[in-house]
Amino acid sequence: MTDYYLAHAVGVEDGTQNPPYKYDGRFVGAKKKVVRAIHPAGVAYANGDRMFLAALKAGEQISDIKVTSDTSFGTTTVSVGPTGSATKYVNAKTMTTTDVPTSIGPKATAQDDGPLAADEDVWITLGVGGIAGAVLFTVDVEIISAS
Repeated sequence: MTDYYLAHAVGVEDGTQNPPYKYDGRFVGAKKKVVRAIHPAGVAYANGDRMFLAALKAGEQISDIKVTSDTSFGTTTVSVGPTGSATKYVNAKTMTTTDVPTSIGPKATAQDDGPLAADEDVWITLGVGGIAGAVLFTVDVEIISAS
């Protein structure tokens, strides 16, 4: 059997550096904040509409995106990302679970990129259908950083 060290522990725990490196604070013991975006009552959204979620700063990274809704979105899909890369974090996910916070992202390809090099505004974009104004839903974006 072989022991492997994942990227955050190489040079820290594996004995390859003397003295050992310290853990990268962006990944181990990172500061966490959550931005909650709440659907305003009575506002209906159509296919292609976008809603602003969060403003990320350089050095931050999304670690989780959760949607909670009192109504199934049916065939309506949601994608999450910045302008110009609308599917960077979530690509066309359907939300049929009701009244349970459901993690929809981020995608592995975004998760392993590491912290952002520049500021980024993150949007949720609807595809296929829309969401009625009477639907209650929230989107929680969990963001981690070293400071």
